[in-house]
Amino acid sequence: METMQRAVMKNNTHRGEIIREAIKASGVAIGVVADKLGISRKTLYNKFKESSIPFSFILRLGEVIHHDFSQEFPHLSKSVKKEPAMPQSPVHTNLLLPFDGEPIETPKPNNLKECEAELVTLQRKYIALLEKFNELLLKTSAN
Repeated sequence: METMQRAVMKNNTHRGEIIREAIKASGVAIGVVADKLGISRKTLYNKFKESSIPFSFILRLGEVIHHDFSQEFPHLSKSVKKEPAMPQSPVHTNLLLPFDGEPIETPKPNNLKECEAELVTLQRKYIALLEKFNELLLKTSAN
């Protein structure tokens, strides 16, 4: 931890050195980190030379190596919004599931009988989902 703090103090904004020290301190192999980030080792080594790495990359790296970079960058916190994802191709309406929309506030059961009824409902939904999944597997394996 002291080496990372020294890197922050020595190069106040050199993010590449900070992430290099964090990876080194984590003990996770560079190749593993690069694979989990979806980049090559060479690209990761090149990031170490950059002084202005995007914070979105630093947050992703922190997730991979289980490191909280808010120590090195106090303005980073769990509340920092990540960069928006790239637009995806339109989804077919028959593939939309209830959880694809906005979350719906469901009332919580008040007693054991309501809990059991909710459990039975969830079991039925789960079984129906498994059956649809099996049908889809059969259709795709037949092609």
